Amino acid sequence: MQHKDKELNYLTRSLLHHPSPYIIYELDGSIAWANMAAKYIFNLSNLKQVSIKNIDDEIKNNFGDLESIALYYDTPIEITLRKINFFMRTRVHMIPVSDDSGIMLIELLCSSRDGLNALKETIECIENNRIELAYQKQYDLNTKKITGVEALLRMQDGKGGYFANDKVIPLIEGEKLFSLIVLESLNQVKEFFKQKDAKGLSDVTLYLNVSAHTIMHEEFCKIFSKFVDENNIKPNEFGLEVTETAELEDMHKAGESLARLKEKGIKIALDDFGAGYASLKYIKDLPIDVVKLDRHFTSNISDSSTARLIQFVADVCLELDLEMIGEGIETEVEKEKMINLGCKVGQGFLMHKPSFLDDIEIEN
Repeated sequence: MQHKDKELNYLTRSLLHHPSPYIIYELDGSIAWANMAAKYIFNLSNLKQVSIKNIDDEIKNNFGDLESIALYYDTPIEITLRKINFFMRTRVHMIPVSDDSGIMLIELLCSSRDGLNALKETIECIENNRIELAYQKQYDLNTKKITGVEALLRMQDGKGGYFANDKVIPLIEGEKLFSLIVLESLNQVKEFFKQKDAKGLSDVTLYLNVSAHTIMHEEFCKIFSKFVDENNIKPNEFGLEVTETAELEDMHKAGESLARLKEKGIKIALDDFGAGYASLKYIKDLPIDVVKLDRHFTSNISDSSTARLIQFVADVCLELDLEMIGEGIETEVEKEKMINLGCKVGQGFLMHKPSFLDDIEIEN
């Protein structure tokens, strides 16, 4: 560490066991110190394994400007960790060491132990190529014709099993780590399109799950559009299921992003409809094609109030010319009730259990 130990000893000792990850950044890009939480999520054996690749120059030059107070309360910085680069949300604390110089104490924003674990597990999966896609077919409930396929993320835990997505993904969707997962997923989706005709899936839509954060990122609009062009994907062959776990803060910006993707022939599905408070507003303000009804409704379809809500959603979709897909159908009773309530397309274990590409069988 370039600065005298006595000037930083108290600071580092007080933060060593802090539950939030902290690192001390030198202006040459290196990391001078990391607390236990930071070493935990990055799996650091030495500090040379991690560095700051990019940080706003305005932050570097700010040591005591009163007008800049709280400007860096939530600041994305680009981190290089061994062989991968990604952005993380941080809070930058400027620590003066002398009248004209100082250091940056960078707090990685993480609100819980579950969040720490999710970051650590995701980094390990990315670094060790433990990301896979399974596929689940969607069917016309009346004709039994396959209408679509959902690509489902599977993150290996390194012990022969998989992490639970609902315990990991919501905690990392705001990080560029999730974007790295999307990029790896697209690499695997390429193989699906190479084999889809041979698998009897020539006329279906493949849906990939993405967060609202990802959709709104201008970089990813370009990446998805480029993916369609480079792989000669026809209109409606590829779709994105936008999860509601990441709350949309700028509806206008989100609408513009989705409109650009629709222009490239990408179908837009609103996933887990009904699980979030803003669902109806999303239908009104966003250019979506498909509404996917949350599986909670299917599992409680025998309840009269739930059935009325399903009927209401079906009527709205019919009025707005939107496709509706019921998720989580596991019994014939649920299937028949969905049909009677106006839901024509379904997905669930009753029709098809998720399987990896090599295991997908051609149906008669």
